[in-house]
Amino acid sequence: MRWLTNVWFRIRALVDRGRMELDMNDEFEFHLEMETKKHEALGLAPDEARRLARVKFGGVERQKEHARAAWGVGALRDFGGDLRYAVRQLRRHPAFTALAALTLALGIGGTVALSSVAHGLLLRPLPVDDEKGLVTFWSDYDWRGVEFDFVRERAQAFENLAAWSNQAYTLRADGGSSWILATISSVELFDVLGVRPLLGRTFQPGEDRPGAEPVIVLSHGLWEQDFGADPGIVGRRVFLDGEPTTVIGVMPEGFYFPAPEMKAWTTLNLDPADGGYQGNGWLVLTGRVASGVTEARLDEDVAAVAAALGDRFTYPEAWDKTRSPYVTPLREYILGDVRPALLLLLGAVGVLLVIACVNVAALLLTRNNDRMGEMSVRAALGAGRARLARQVLTEAVLLGLVGGALGLALATAMFDLLVASLPLEQGFGETLSLDWTTLIGALVLSIATGAAISLAPIRTLLRGDLPGLALGERRQIGTGAAAGRTQNALVIAEVLLAVVLVTGAALLVRSVDRLRSLDPGLDPEGVLAFDLYIGAQETSREERVAFFRQVVERVAAFPGVTSAGLINRLPIRDGGYQGNIEVEGRPDLEGPARPNSAYRVVTPGLFAALDIEVVEGRGIEPTDQDGAVPVVVVNETLARRMWPGESALGRRIGAGNAAGMFEVVGVIKNVAVHDLISEPPMAGYYSWDQVQRTIDSGVLLLETQLDPTSLASAVRQVVTEVDSRGVVGTVATMEEVVDAGMSENLRLRFFLIVFAVLGLILGAVGVYGVVSHTVDQRRAEFGIRLALGAEPPRLMWQVVRVGMLPVLVGTLAGVAVSLAVSRVLASFLFDVAPTDPASFVAAASILLGAGAVAALVPAARASRTDPAVALRAE
Repeated sequence: MRWLTNVWFRIRALVDRGRMELDMNDEFEFHLEMETKKHEALGLAPDEARRLARVKFGGVERQKEHARAAWGVGALRDFGGDLRYAVRQLRRHPAFTALAALTLALGIGGTVALSSVAHGLLLRPLPVDDEKGLVTFWSDYDWRGVEFDFVRERAQAFENLAAWSNQAYTLRADGGSSWILATISSVELFDVLGVRPLLGRTFQPGEDRPGAEPVIVLSHGLWEQDFGADPGIVGRRVFLDGEPTTVIGVMPEGFYFPAPEMKAWTTLNLDPADGGYQGNGWLVLTGRVASGVTEARLDEDVAAVAAALGDRFTYPEAWDKTRSPYVTPLREYILGDVRPALLLLLGAVGVLLVIACVNVAALLLTRNNDRMGEMSVRAALGAGRARLARQVLTEAVLLGLVGGALGLALATAMFDLLVASLPLEQGFGETLSLDWTTLIGALVLSIATGAAISLAPIRTLLRGDLPGLALGERRQIGTGAAAGRTQNALVIAEVLLAVVLVTGAALLVRSVDRLRSLDPGLDPEGVLAFDLYIGAQETSREERVAFFRQVVERVAAFPGVTSAGLINRLPIRDGGYQGNIEVEGRPDLEGPARPNSAYRVVTPGLFAALDIEVVEGRGIEPTDQDGAVPVVVVNETLARRMWPGESALGRRIGAGNAAGMFEVVGVIKNVAVHDLISEPPMAGYYSWDQVQRTIDSGVLLLETQLDPTSLASAVRQVVTEVDSRGVVGTVATMEEVVDAGMSENLRLRFFLIVFAVLGLILGAVGVYGVVSHTVDQRRAEFGIRLALGAEPPRLMWQVVRVGMLPVLVGTLAGVAVSLAVSRVLASFLFDVAPTDPASFVAAASILLGAGAVAALVPAARASRTDPAVALRAE
């Protein structure tokens, strides 16, 4: 326990130094007294005895210093002294401290916040067991139930395999209805993921096969929100799309799959007698690779599975599953789209942090140049260069910690806004939070930043000629060649990095402008979209037909509503719902060559609500009822490809999603289906009243001259009044839907513009600080020159020229660096080259203009120097 005694002794030396000093004094006095008594015993007089005792002892104060050194806390005591002195220095210069701390806060706060997001999305493990063994098959959302069973029997490299997809449901319990997104899967899903429930159980074998009772597993969030975290929830009955369903389990908090927006998990119906089992593909396959299987062995097994699929099934060329089979790691499959944008933003905020550090380093260098007289006096009194450098380092680290604390507060306050503004979909923002790792990260970053900003001042200090420097010579030292070169180098670095940020922002601004100029084939202005759902299990076809018809009729009669219509899949946002079509009179398009077309079902008012142009024939009309001639309106792409150079009117096609042949009565302008960029695929628009058989959901679109959002509550009330089993899901304006189609570009543009503006401000502040300091140091010179007849405009121009030189060098270097790294942005740009000249010219012009303004202010002050005042101050 000796070490514990030593630790306690050192703690006492730090926290109770006064008592330790008293004890040491008492001990030294005791030894002196004993030595004095020994000499008195030899017959010496008391004064002589005490003098000889002191001589033998060798100097009390020196011995005390040796004793204090033996306490082992000298370094900590010196650090405490440095820290107290640093606090006094920062308090004596509040303006400098505030500017430097806020500058660092911007860089550290952004870095900490984005690093927390990056950790949550890229580094934090998925809420599954051993995610490295989980992979997802190619052709996602395109597998059929029959293919899943076939693959599962032949995939030898996998411990287990599961099929799943996503679906919206109406959930009714305790008299209330809500709309949820759920994952519908085979019973193997939770075994593949390796997770266990918080309450109850997960799926058991056979529950995805014919005759099984419907069951559901709730997410922790849904259990808390809709069921009040009732511990007795297991075994209760709820209604899923009107079908009685038993709750069998609740998953732990924090679990999600495949995305946080999925609130429940229910089972597929893998019934060979069901049309969905053999019909269109809509499933995803995820498997756990068996232990010990190498990557080469996995590739061989996947290739063998693809070959077996080709022997068993016949695939159209458009989605042939036997071509280029592969598997994707589950993490990459779930988060792959977020990673590039997040890394880009981390790089941008890292550049901003470096700019902030360079800016504060320049401020510190300027202030230390003004303190050269003080440093020289301390050196003359015995302080070594290392001791002075340690003092500068302490002040810089303290400043970094202050900036870090402010940055952490800024990150905490703005974190939710940051997450909402990032290109994160499917509820992944809900999984992100600031935790203890954020605090540790902010502390480490603050210390590292403080150390970094001290390098330039310490370098100048160690290279300076301190001995013999008089207090009156501080101005000359402050303008030395070494200090001037270092300041100019820092300004060049600031401007260079600012040019990189501004160039990136300019490229994204032009890219978004190009995206906005695209024609989506519809007019989103003044249009509101409502997702409507009504349970197919608890309503008949006639009830559903009446529900949708009455809702459309009633909302169309609202004051200010000019048109209203329904569609099964919203343009740009939803995608999906596609299948083979049969083209009458085209035997060359039979079998594997059958073309694929998007399948859309609409009511008569839909085209008017979205202002979709009919370029030939007519649209869907109220007379296109059940029992009338089945009709379809096709888009320009389908008409051009199926009947090139001919009219599509009067032609007939058959859709796999609906029985019979449909007469083409009109051709509409292409409307964006999946996104704004890619060419719209072939699409057919069928009459809602003619093909509605099992449709239990749709998107209601209202065109109004009023504020669209003001109608939301009224539409909800109508839906409830028409049928209490109906539910309104997502509500959005079409303008929001269009913006969501380019959300990543918009959000990246927003952040890069913010970072570019901050970098521009910091760069301008750096230029201003250096030029202003130069003006202050040369005030006497300017006064003499003005007294001797120098013209103020010429003097001002000379100051601006000196200040603009590093700005010009930094701008040119920044353009060169931007050209080298601009290809990083290539994947985020649309119709704009990474080396777009207009963007580079704009960035360079902005930086040169900002630098000129920053240099003009102190230059104007120099030209107005009063010679008498300047010389008197010297």
